[in-house]
Amino acid sequence: MLDKLKALKKGYVKSHDKPDQSLPYAKVQKRGKWIRRFVKIALVLVGLSGAIAFIKASNVSQTNHQLIAKMKTYDDKLEKASMGQSVYSPSLNRYAQVFFQTYFTQSDNDDDKQKRLKALKKYFATNISSTIYDNQDAQKETYVGSRLLNTFTKNDVKIAQYQVGYTVGNDKNTMIRVFNLPFAQKAGQYTVLALPYATTEQDIVGHVGKIDQDDTNNATLASSDKVQAFVKAFSEKYVSSKASDMSLIMKEPEGLEGQYAVKSIDQVNVSGSKNSMNIKYLLTLTDTETKLEHSEQITLTVSPKGSIYYVVKMIHTQGGLLN
Repeated sequence: MLDKLKALKKGYVKSHDKPDQSLPYAKVQKRGKWIRRFVKIALVLVGLSGAIAFIKASNVSQTNHQLIAKMKTYDDKLEKASMGQSVYSPSLNRYAQVFFQTYFTQSDNDDDKQKRLKALKKYFATNISSTIYDNQDAQKETYVGSRLLNTFTKNDVKIAQYQVGYTVGNDKNTMIRVFNLPFAQKAGQYTVLALPYATTEQDIVGHVGKIDQDDTNNATLASSDKVQAFVKAFSEKYVSSKASDMSLIMKEPEGLEGQYAVKSIDQVNVSGSKNSMNIKYLLTLTDTETKLEHSEQITLTVSPKGSIYYVVKMIHTQGGLLN
């Protein structure tokens, strides 16, 4: 009987034991290996995508820098090209017309003269002394109007060419002359860089160039009879002749065709040597019809040609005659 009970208990225990459901060790190890591979592959892909994105971003940044540089180059070329053509600028036109109105309105009243100088001071560059543009004539002069003819660059200086009308004294007849106005432009504002200089209407093409000038005065050359005689003879021929008549002594011929006469030549300054001179001087002209006077700043780059001097370049806007 006892043996039967033991046998029943043993069978009961075996019948209630749960079977072993754990996975074999080899299968667990294999699954873990694939998981690790997947994680590594994912990390590699993430790293590659980041590197590719960085490279693309760098390329885009470099391309943008190149485009910006090209755009600036095109802007610079466009500005230079546009200044070589006839361009109408409303803001420049307003500025220049008010300037010419102030410059060509002169009175014989001392108070009016001082008001004129004070008004002109805000137009000229700050380092230009008022003694340069204090060219008040004894006769009354009244501004009538002006018209923009052209804008161009000459020796890297911007020039606005205007036809200016004015009357003299009590004469009702309007005189019409062409003047070139050297100016600088920045942020929508303008400054007159030198005295407006007379020219003929045909002189509408600028010769772009740059001259390296030595501002050291060569007193020996400046005082020499040969240089003084040349400056006087050249100035006389320049104001009395056509541009075509100046071709023998000028590389870029200019002439005022007898509209003016030389009154005086002052402040002659010579730099360089006798084989290559820069002659700077203040030329005062008299209108042959109205007898009105005005002054111009002249710089001649001169070299010997045989027994005479040859003008390689004539500049109206440089010369340092500012004090």
